[in-house]
Amino acid sequence: MRKGLLITGGALIVLGIAIFFIGIYLSSGITSGVEALVTGGVRNETLVPPNSSITIAVPENGAAIMIIYNDTLGKPLQVVTSGPGQLETENVEGQYVVVYVPETSPGTLSMVNNYSESVMVYYTYGTINVNTLMPFVLSSIVSIGLVIAGVVLLILGAVLKSK
Repeated sequence: MRKGLLITGGALIVLGIAIFFIGIYLSSGITSGVEALVTGGVRNETLVPPNSSITIAVPENGAAIMIIYNDTLGKPLQVVTSGPGQLETENVEGQYVVVYVPETSPGTLSMVNNYSESVMVYYTYGTINVNTLMPFVLSSIVSIGLVIAGVVLLILGAVLKSK
């Protein structure tokens, strides 16, 4: 057993875990923004006739728009974007959550009533700065590398014989 490798491996694992939690702390702004949108966002309500839509613009480059809505039909509306980008729609406990990250700015997102009757839509929306995720992504990559290196050194330290 080589104590130096064991100590170095353990230190790398602890450092990797610490860097991971630092990344979470630095990215906490995005979680508080989403939490504020979900719990305290201003609820809008709009009557949308057939083949009409609600359009929301993404005001700045590097921002995503998040919309949380439900409607009187209990069915999802068609989501149309102005250009290329990432679009995700999920049904979460009876509410629809739409997240759109446009590739070009400004982007717009429209929720279209493609049903034959008018629908009342209750929604809230807000923008999320995608760049606030960068510390979390980078710290995750670095911490995974450090933990893997630490585990390898722990194994080597345990397997190799002393001098």
